[in-house]
Amino acid sequence: MDDQQQHFQKWSQLARKFLGDDFWSDVMSASPATSSSSSSGGPKADVYQTKNEVIVLVDLPGIEDIHLLDLRIHDDTLYIKGHIPPRYANYEATLSERLSGDFERSIPLGASVTRQHSSARYRKGLLEVRLSKVHAPRTQHRIRVQDS
Repeated sequence: MDDQQQHFQKWSQLARKFLGDDFWSDVMSASPATSSSSSSGGPKADVYQTKNEVIVLVDLPGIEDIHLLDLRIHDDTLYIKGHIPPRYANYEATLSERLSGDFERSIPLGASVTRQHSSARYRKGLLEVRLSKVHAPRTQHRIRVQDS
């Protein structure tokens, strides 16, 4: 075993001694790559749909000016940009789990939508976006098979 491996093993033993055996599994389960929240660390969202509509709910507590929210649709994805000001900017945070500062989030909708009849409403820290689905007419086409 080389010096680097021994050094790591000592640190690993110390971590287990002081932090417990579950420390690394807790750290890994809290990482963005394995959690159910957005991979960008942005606001959490839920998407629901019916036959005619897609509804997106986004947790955005602390928004002070809803006119600074930027909502865009491109293809089958909703893009949201905004800013949540820090609550106590002049204080040093000892624990910071709430979202603050600039954020961006892309949310796959799972369906094609149109801008017509769409709406967005912000109330009590929750952004609700309602989008109408695009229904392409179902037509039947005959395809001729040719002899080669």
